[in-house]
Amino acid sequence: MCTACGFTSTTYDPCVDISLDLVPNHEGPRKPSSKTLNSCNGNAETVNPGVSTLLGCLDRFTRPERLGSDQKFFCQHCQVRQESLKQMSIRKLPLVSCFHIKRFEHSPIRNMSRKVDRYMQFPFSLDMSPYLSSSILRSRFGNRIFGFDGDGNGSANDPDCSNESTSEFELFAVVTHSGKLDAGHYSTYLRLSNQWYKCDDAWVTQVSENIVRAAQGYMMFYVQKMLYYKASGTS
Repeated sequence: MCTACGFTSTTYDPCVDISLDLVPNHEGPRKPSSKTLNSCNGNAETVNPGVSTLLGCLDRFTRPERLGSDQKFFCQHCQVRQESLKQMSIRKLPLVSCFHIKRFEHSPIRNMSRKVDRYMQFPFSLDMSPYLSSSILRSRFGNRIFGFDGDGNGSANDPDCSNESTSEFELFAVVTHSGKLDAGHYSTYLRLSNQWYKCDDAWVTQVSENIVRAAQGYMMFYVQKMLYYKASGTS
C-alpha cells in the first residue's frame, strides 16, 4: 500500500506451507482471547510472558511492514516510486495447514550457521480467522464489499476465499528435530482418535498429550476441525 495515496497492489503467491520466524513473545498475541492454548481434551494452558508461541509467530507474519526508501515501489496512482507498507495475509486456507518453524539460521556477519533451540508453545486447536485476507481487510476498511486487485469483480465475500466456518483447525502431527545443525534426528508425534503416538523410525509408542506439548516443534500440521472430527467419528 502506497503511504502517500493509499493505492494498494495485491500479489497472490501459492504455497504448500508457511515458514515462520521463531521470535520471543514480547508483545503477546494480537487478541486477548488467544492468551491461552487449548488442548484436545478441553484444557487450557496459559502462555508465559517471553515464551515464543505459534500465535505470536503468525501475528508477526501478518503484521504490516514498512518498506524503507531503498525498497520503493512504483505507485500506479502517483506514477512515481513511493515508500509503502507490505502486509501478508492468507486468502484461501487448505484442508491441511502446515507451519514450518525456522530453526536453522545463517549469520553472514559471523559466517556461521546454527540451530535455534528455543521452545515454542503451540495450540492444539487453532483459529486462523484473524490471519485471513478477508478479516484483515475488514478490520482496515469495515464491512463494505470491495474488489480484490486483479480479481475483476471479486469481493471480500468471494466464495473462493476462506471464511470463518473453515478457519478452525485441530493439531494432528508435530515433526521434531533433535541434535545439532550438522547431525540430528527427526521424529513425529501423530494424533489418532484423540490419542498421541510417537513415530521414531521403526518404533511407534503411545505418549501423553503433555509429552507432545513439551516437544520442540519443527513442523506442525493442522487439519480443518470439521474434517478431523468426521474422520475420528466424534462430535
